[in-house]
Amino acid sequence: MMAARPDAALDLERRIGEFLAAHVQPLQRSGYAGAALDKFLANLGDWADIGTRVRWPYGSVDASLAERLRPLARARMPELFPGA
Repeated sequence: MMAARPDAALDLERRIGEFLAAHVQPLQRSGYAGAALDKFLANLGDWADIGTRVRWPYGSVDASLAERLRPLARARMPELFPGA
């Protein structure tokens, strides 16, 4: 996308950053580990059927949050969800 449509790519990058700032960084600041956030994002994107649970001693992001944010992510960044 950067080679063919750089303006569109920069716009997508901006929207990804806004989404992460609004919905993922607060989870990070509240103490969730990187692995928990990775699983949360994979579940939110429906990219891997792995759930959101991580092993003790780490806290897991509730899967219901991914379900609630999924429509917002798809509407905000449809390029990341082909065929959705």
